[in-house]
Amino acid sequence: MPGSFRRPLTALVFTLAVGASLAGAQPMSPSARTYHLAQQPRRAALAQDHLMAQRTSLGLGEREAFTPVHTFTNAEGETVVRLDHTFEGHRVLGSQAIAKVPLGGAVQVHTGKVLSGIQVAGEPTLSERTATAIALRHLDAKGPMKGVPRVERVLFPAKFLGGLATTVDSETGKTLLDRKHSVHARLASPYVWAYEVQTRLDNPEDGPKQLTYFIDARTGKILRINDQLERQAVAPSTGTGKGQYNGTVSIPTSQMLDGTYALFDPTRGALPNPELQWYADDGSGWSPTGLQVWYQQNDAAGNNTWSSFLFQGNLTNNWGDGLPFTAYGQEGGANGQSMGVDAMYALTRTWDFYNNVFSLNGMDGKGTTVYAKVGMTGDWYRNNAYWDPSNMSINLGTGTPTGFGAFTEFDVIAHEMTHGVTSHTVKFVNSAGYEEAGLNEATSDFFSQMAKAYVTGDGGSTIPDSGTDWKIGAGVGHGTPIRYLDKPSLDQRSVDGWYDGVHYMDGHYSAGVLNRALYFLAHGASATPGDPDYSPYLPQGMKGIGNEKTARIWFKAVTELLYSGGTGSVTFMDARKAAIEAALQLYGEWAGGWGMNSLVSHAVENAFGAANVGLNYAETSRTQVLFADWRNNDYISRTHFVDTGWNRSQFLPVGERVVPRITVLNNANTAVTWSLGGPSLYNGSSHAKGGVINADGSWTTPYELGWYHITATSKADPNQFAEGKAFLIHMDTDQDGEQDALDLGPIAFSWYLGKVLNPSHSMFEATLIDDGDIAAFADAMRATWWVK
Repeated sequence: MPGSFRRPLTALVFTLAVGASLAGAQPMSPSARTYHLAQQPRRAALAQDHLMAQRTSLGLGEREAFTPVHTFTNAEGETVVRLDHTFEGHRVLGSQAIAKVPLGGAVQVHTGKVLSGIQVAGEPTLSERTATAIALRHLDAKGPMKGVPRVERVLFPAKFLGGLATTVDSETGKTLLDRKHSVHARLASPYVWAYEVQTRLDNPEDGPKQLTYFIDARTGKILRINDQLERQAVAPSTGTGKGQYNGTVSIPTSQMLDGTYALFDPTRGALPNPELQWYADDGSGWSPTGLQVWYQQNDAAGNNTWSSFLFQGNLTNNWGDGLPFTAYGQEGGANGQSMGVDAMYALTRTWDFYNNVFSLNGMDGKGTTVYAKVGMTGDWYRNNAYWDPSNMSINLGTGTPTGFGAFTEFDVIAHEMTHGVTSHTVKFVNSAGYEEAGLNEATSDFFSQMAKAYVTGDGGSTIPDSGTDWKIGAGVGHGTPIRYLDKPSLDQRSVDGWYDGVHYMDGHYSAGVLNRALYFLAHGASATPGDPDYSPYLPQGMKGIGNEKTARIWFKAVTELLYSGGTGSVTFMDARKAAIEAALQLYGEWAGGWGMNSLVSHAVENAFGAANVGLNYAETSRTQVLFADWRNNDYISRTHFVDTGWNRSQFLPVGERVVPRITVLNNANTAVTWSLGGPSLYNGSSHAKGGVINADGSWTTPYELGWYHITATSKADPNQFAEGKAFLIHMDTDQDGEQDALDLGPIAFSWYLGKVLNPSHSMFEATLIDDGDIAAFADAMRATWWVK
């Protein structure tokens, strides 16, 4: 049925495809791998034909089709094909099918993300050039663009409208409504033609930015904005390097045509790097194909000169002094080389991890070259590491003398390389406001640990249970990790379990939910309260299934079962379902194991349950606290196909006594305790919380406009709570000292005039009034003064 993999036609066919019951844990012979890789084009065509034949049953018409966009062979010898859904030859945003084709050719398909019933009126009236101009005008770049924007016509589903956005005031630290990046577009139908415009900036004025705009192809309205950056003939040779973090290690290098050595590995990588391929051949034997490490040249004061070079010209093939980096202006010297050694070691070992364990040829499955650039400075780069999806590169900051160390630690680099895997498969969005951002960061955190464990093993196709500390960036933080997977809340920002409102957090901190679930699955959970490994959601504890099985389950989930396409539609509950299905495919009935309710799938249920994502195995119910769905065929729900940005947010007046709405499920006692702020306001920040919680549970709101967070905790089960946002607005637009229905008049007079008649008329103290003001006023009025 749609939404799940169809089982193979016969047990024999499936056995031929995967071999023994636990074939996923067995190494694939080189000859078998060569055979399966050669079959990829034929199997991709089989998958495409299979889905084309199913169009009617999927609710698709003759104008719709499927186009293969990514193919790889998994460790079981199955070809996994991702196929974009197209309408009249154009991609339907967020609609994709995943197919698996084993040796016997019995195609299995996952179509839960395929959209149906598409109808769209008319053709685009705007040109690609006009759409690009709209995007660039909004981008408002201060410095030069990095390359020409890429433009593609797509079919845009209204449910993926961008909605409200927030920003942090640099002076006050308060979270405010971001009018510039909020999307108020109203669509007349569920689907419209749009242009996807990908922009890139990387200059001193703007820093690194990659924003993707979706522009309505008929009206020119901005429908959505996505941030694409993921923050944080030579002779092959082997050199000896001294890294700050890895110590003395052997690293792959190349002897160039002049007899000197470079941090360049032509044995890994089959296709040229998309950025380096434009560099001119310098006659040294260098090539854009092959893993390599470059450095950014800075001046003696540590200022970026915006020049970068390959580590090369080494006479001895001995690299680095093993010391923390301090030699600004001499990045290519011995001290800077230590950053290069750590980067080269992590780059090549992580490449081998994915290749040998999962049969994945590079981050994109095609062997496209990845390169790392160390020594990054400047406000945007120094204390950061990030994956650049357009360049297939990792950019690593120097840190600061009194703060972080260089961002070249092994697990930091493995984390960023994993972003390269997910950006070519599941394509998680990386913006706060979506649970998916946490899934994105946690996936990279987890596989960085698995890669770290892998390098302590024998270099085969399995992952040992030793070799990882379940911490990210402990070296970068001089002994204090950037993040903890075993007990995420130790960083005082991350969370240990899911709650309604976790999507408000930055993805690096909401990642705690999945990080802890995967830690429990691999390592187990304690039954002793007070232990770091104890979870109140699984008081009986559990036994872990080990790194090997956990890694294979989650890799299958993100590469074969989940898909977002940058829409933000994947939740932690979706992740749980995918992990259970992956466990059953690998270690359950489908793999000849212990039956549909296998011990491994039970462990998956318990591990996610221990992170408050769904129920534990055999658990029947659990208290849940949710911010109420306060839409009831109101203005926004009638004129917007989705409440993106508006759901789980309430508009309330300043300086009034109000009672926010809340829902408690699965418990007869629905009483809650209200508190100001919430977990997303880390380290006890006073920003975005204020007013007074009264004895009767009501909230006397403060007199200052802005976003405020508020949390409701179940009195029956204090482990269950929900965090919501309320935007407090000034409703006294006629300035008579009272907030009442008469205040709607001034708003109506100013609506869409382009400039308000009086600044007090705007609910947001803005220079214009639009439908957001009308909606906010109506919501605040209804939530505060009930009319029956």
